[in-house]
Amino acid sequence: MGAPRAREENIVIAWLELLWKHKWLMLTFSVLVMASTVIVTKRQTKIYRATTQIVIDLAAPKYLPSRGAEVVSLGTGNSWNTEEFFETQYRIIRSRAVLSQVVEAEGLSRDLSFLGLDQVQDPELLAKAQERADPVAILLGKVKVDPIASSRVALIHVNDADPKRAARLANAVAQAYRTYNWKTNHVIASGAVEWLKEQKKVFEDELSKADEDLRTFKQKNEIYSATLGDRQNQLGLDLQDAKKRAREARQERDRMRAVFKDIKGLTTKEIQNSLPEVLTNGLIQRLKEKLIEAQNERTQLLKKYLEKHPDVRVVDQQIKVIAKALEQEVLGVRRSLERELRTLERAYQDQDAEVRVLEQEAAALLELEKGYMNLSAIKEGVKLKHQELILQLNNAKLQTKVGEEANNVRILDEALTPTSPASPRLFFNLFIAAVFALIGSLALVFLVDQLDNTVKNQILFEQLGLTFLGIVPSVRSVSRGVNTTTSDRYVIENPNSTMAETVRTIRTNLLFMSPERSMRSLVVTSAGPREGKTSTCVNIGVTMAMAGSRILLIDSDLRRPRLHKIFDHKNDRGFTDLLMNPEAPPEDYIKETGIDNLQMLCSGPLPPNPSELLQTQNFNVVLERLLSRYDRLIFDSPPVVAVTDAQILGMKLDGALLVIQANQTTREMLRKAVSLLKDVNVHLFGGILNNLNVSRRGAGGYYYHYYRQHGNYLSDEAKQAQKGTQA
Repeated sequence: MGAPRAREENIVIAWLELLWKHKWLMLTFSVLVMASTVIVTKRQTKIYRATTQIVIDLAAPKYLPSRGAEVVSLGTGNSWNTEEFFETQYRIIRSRAVLSQVVEAEGLSRDLSFLGLDQVQDPELLAKAQERADPVAILLGKVKVDPIASSRVALIHVNDADPKRAARLANAVAQAYRTYNWKTNHVIASGAVEWLKEQKKVFEDELSKADEDLRTFKQKNEIYSATLGDRQNQLGLDLQDAKKRAREARQERDRMRAVFKDIKGLTTKEIQNSLPEVLTNGLIQRLKEKLIEAQNERTQLLKKYLEKHPDVRVVDQQIKVIAKALEQEVLGVRRSLERELRTLERAYQDQDAEVRVLEQEAAALLELEKGYMNLSAIKEGVKLKHQELILQLNNAKLQTKVGEEANNVRILDEALTPTSPASPRLFFNLFIAAVFALIGSLALVFLVDQLDNTVKNQILFEQLGLTFLGIVPSVRSVSRGVNTTTSDRYVIENPNSTMAETVRTIRTNLLFMSPERSMRSLVVTSAGPREGKTSTCVNIGVTMAMAGSRILLIDSDLRRPRLHKIFDHKNDRGFTDLLMNPEAPPEDYIKETGIDNLQMLCSGPLPPNPSELLQTQNFNVVLERLLSRYDRLIFDSPPVVAVTDAQILGMKLDGALLVIQANQTTREMLRKAVSLLKDVNVHLFGGILNNLNVSRRGAGGYYYHYYRQHGNYLSDEAKQAQKGTQA
């Protein structure tokens, strides 16, 4: 969580630094905005606001009881919905139809002050201006309708330079709207009366037709309002009786069928002993008794005589006669039952047919009743509509006769003459100006910062993949109360200063940033001129010499050498002489700097072809001889973007150090410098941000915070070496 929080703090500090940097720009912009606001506000014309309160009801008062809705014009339907209705009324108030009445009533077309023509002196120009002027449009710009939420109250505001006229116009607009609304309702009611009269005649014709249709239907079907119900009741009773008789006939038939089913397989003798109709027949019973007596008599005779005895034969003959008579009687009973069954079948069929006929009559009577009720309902509906129409017609006639009291618009409070102007409001304008000044100044600072494409911190280094080694503060920002002859010798003369400490940090980072790669020789260059290359060479050389290394500073800027001036030497001989005569002893050209372990080699006479001279074999020879005598060689070179000297030196040496001057070197210059060096495979040890003003709020703190976090860029060996060196 530490790293994200640190980044957030860095962003906040960077913004604070940016704001502090441009504080005078922000202050100047804010003062100009506030002063302009005061001046403009003071010069503005004072505008007074008068307000009239009105109440808008959904409908005008009714003077006639009615079950229907209020009379509306034909085709509008139910348009009195609250939201749509009130929005429509607010637009009507600000319509030209209403405002033109105010213009005419108040004579505004002749009011030069209202038209803004009171300053015109030329009569001819005044006449043309009056002709072109639109007083209704001018009044429209002064009128505003402000509805009160959750109520039917609306405020009519009129803004004008004349307070009395503002009050007068506010009341006039309210009265004009009220009159317009009454006239509109009156016109609508008058139109409704004519339309309702026409509809009344139409409904009278429909009512007459419905009455005639019902009368014709009743006559055709012989229906009378007093007998239709009786017919239905009587038919219901007849149908009920017929169904009862049919049910009883079906039961008798089914009983007789059951009897025939039981005797179907029986003999005559079995029928005599089982059939109830036979058992209850007196004649059959008497015959059975005679038959028994004859059989008993025969039995007695057989006890005396033989079967062929005349007396026995006589008795046998009687038995046959009685048995035959008995059989004939049983057959007669059976045939009687058959006739009865057929009679019951016919009776049931007749009763069932009667039921079906009565049901058909009931269905026909029901359809007849439906037709009758339908025609009756049509007649009643037309009658009710006709009565309602008459009621609406009477109501509409009454509305055309009542005065303005029948109006749904009421004036609640008339406007009073305002005593104080509504605008301009100085304090409100100052508040708005203050907000605008704050936002505008921040935007201006952001715009200036975006237009400033110079390098200000190490962020661009990281984006380009260039190792950030540290910063070198400007002498002015760290030299409070310290005397120095020149900024180039500040570290030499103030070895315990803040600048010296930052250079030592850069030295440590430079030595141990890539411990796997030797750094015996390096070239110090920059993107452009006057970025502090020579000062950086001196500062790094001094700190390395103080650490015990034998250092040789070589002025390889063969175009504008400056190293000899820092140490107050003549540039009569030096590096170019060695290149021309590589076998000469280097001691003849090397000069002392007055600092232990630190010597320098001036550029010497300037050649006409510096780049070609650096690419000779003599340079390699001289380099080897110097490396054998010193621990490290530091070359001061021209800017890499301007000439190719730095590229040539970088390819021959162990690497290059890029110096960027804060707030001067552009981002494009830095990108181009890095690209030029990488294109020829020059090893870049890293870059430093030179001449940074750390006295500004936020800059120094941001730098030291970075160096508390800069261990992220170093290897573990470099961290341990840095701790030992600083100790």
